[in-house]
Amino acid sequence: MCAAVKVNGVAIYGRQLALSAQRFASTTYATTNDSTLRTKPFLYRDLKVVRATGAQLRPKPKPDDPLKFGHNFSDHMFEVDWNVSKGWGQPLISPLHNFDLHPASKVLHYAIELFEGMKAYRGVDNKLRLFRPEMNMERMRRSAARSALPDFSATEMIKIISELVNIDQEWVPRTTASSLYIRPAMIALDPTLGVGHPNALRKLAQ
Repeated sequence: MCAAVKVNGVAIYGRQLALSAQRFASTTYATTNDSTLRTKPFLYRDLKVVRATGAQLRPKPKPDDPLKFGHNFSDHMFEVDWNVSKGWGQPLISPLHNFDLHPASKVLHYAIELFEGMKAYRGVDNKLRLFRPEMNMERMRRSAARSALPDFSATEMIKIISELVNIDQEWVPRTTASSLYIRPAMIALDPTLGVGHPNALRKLAQ
């Protein structure tokens, strides 16, 4: 088995564990000359964390409860906004909550969005593990480039997802038969009709 690298207490498994800043800066996957899409990345060091308390804490399934995919959500989520004039804003982990969307948001009319899917596991040693998250994030970068959505740093996103999993670690099942599913996504938010590059979007994970 290949070696693991620990990020925020979560073990990362895979062959490409080191994603260099030089590789990100070169924008390998860019398919557009629009410089606004090759934006300065959001950074883990700027991450703001607001923890859920009291009624914000959601009831956790019991070990013997039947689990249906996509019906149980953990206490926290990640989000960061982007707009064409300022680029990426401050990344945030906060209690799970609903979004307010303008009726003309491009995600609703033109399906300008993308998502990935990855899992966090709890091993027999009780340690949390992500399997090859760098491959998920690089695939998400390629999808963003093909969809004319802004680029981001796979390395920084993995650090933030690892922090999110660490915060919600009690939601990772204590069994090798199931896992915590993580859904990173990007959605276009600008409130305008008409096909074109989005001028505002939100990147999220829950």
